[in-house]
Order: sequence, then C-alpha cells, then structure tokens
Amino acid sequence: MTTEVSVTFRELFEELPVQTGLFSFGPVLLGIAQLWNGYSHQTALSFHALFAVVMVGFAVLVTRYHLASFQLEKLERV
Repeated sequence: MTTEVSVTFRELFEELPVQTGLFSFGPVLLGIAQLWNGYSHQTALSFHALFAVVMVGFAVLVTRYHLASFQLEKLERV
C-alpha cells in the first residue's frame, strides 16, 4: 500500500533549521561573499559570477536532496 506524504520547505525548516540553513542558504551566501570580494578587489567578475552561479546550483541540488530524504524519513514515521 502506497501512502503519499507531501512535505514543504517550511516543514523542513521548522524541524531541522540548522541543517536547512546551512544547506540552502550557506552556499548562496558564500557566492554573494565571493562576488563582493571580487568587486572590492577589482578583479574580473566573470570568474566570481561563475562561482556564484555554481554555488546557487549546488544549493538547489543539496536542498532538493535534503527535502527528499526528509520526505522519506517522514514517510517511514507514518
């Protein structure tokens, strides 16, 4: 018998705030910090922008994985 359990980002953040903050917002903040570093030192922003884009993509993938594992854990509890 299949039971479908739907979870939201809000539920994930309420139950695991530290992990969600690190996985979802940490890489984005690191990318922004790298952009600011490149701007403040007047270096080529293309490399820093590429790094920021990669970090945002990484944050999306890790957040989706974290959400899927949380959904599986919640399904096992039911």
